[in-house]
Amino acid sequence: MENVHLLVDSCCDLSPEQIESMNASVAPLTITIDSKEYIDDGSVEIVPYLNAMKTSKVPARSACPSPERYMNDMLRTDGDCFVVTLSSRLSGSYNAAMIGREMALEVSPNRRIHVFDSESASAGETQLAMLIHDLLKAKHSFDEIIEIVNQKIAGMRTLFVLDSLDNLVKNGRIAKTVAAIANVLSIRPVMSDDGHGGIRMLTRGRGIKAALTQMVEAIRSQTSQFAARSRRLTLSYCNCLERAERVREMIWEKCPAIGEIILTPTSALSSMYAFDGGIVVAF
Repeated sequence: MENVHLLVDSCCDLSPEQIESMNASVAPLTITIDSKEYIDDGSVEIVPYLNAMKTSKVPARSACPSPERYMNDMLRTDGDCFVVTLSSRLSGSYNAAMIGREMALEVSPNRRIHVFDSESASAGETQLAMLIHDLLKAKHSFDEIIEIVNQKIAGMRTLFVLDSLDNLVKNGRIAKTVAAIANVLSIRPVMSDDGHGGIRMLTRGRGIKAALTQMVEAIRSQTSQFAARSRRLTLSYCNCLERAERVREMIWEKCPAIGEIILTPTSALSSMYAFDGGIVVAF
């Protein structure tokens, strides 16, 4: 299909090169740490940003793009538009995009605009954006793409391993006493989507290496029904390229169904979730 625009929010971990090659645009979220605002438009220096989160005594806060921002991005070309947002259970980005869609259709009622709730974040959004791009290149119809992507969302799995529990404590996800015991014992959680856009703990490991090994085993188990090298996996990493490359090799060795593996660094918003040393995968 020609003249169809792809729009994602900034929790989607597309590289600048991918954004350019897909002719996509990004609606940035804003993160506030103490009194400083960070606009997630690709300009945030991740290491100082992570250090600011580490030293802050309060959780970082995020704000989604406004409906007006979404409307303007949806109307930036004369063509139709697909939009991918992070899970509606984690952010207001999806709802803002839906309001922006209604506003855009008031201006241009003959245009087709579809907003996908990824029911995921980070690498999960990247997975969907790449799929939409592939389907557009293959000249699938607008309605066919909606059906195929919705099927992917229903079957997609997102896993992540945290190297630090600090953000979970600050955001009230776990108690300080639990985190203190976990840190003493070097316990690291393997987190998963819950199948509906929320987050649950899948398992845990004694140390980051054991947790990553368990994550890879979960990938192997959850893809065992698929043909060899038939599945694409997207992997986002937060300030830990060497670790990401090791995990990629582990997946290649242990998970025969996984073919292409795409590595991308986390955006500022994704880094707020993954935190320093975090690994996020979607497949």
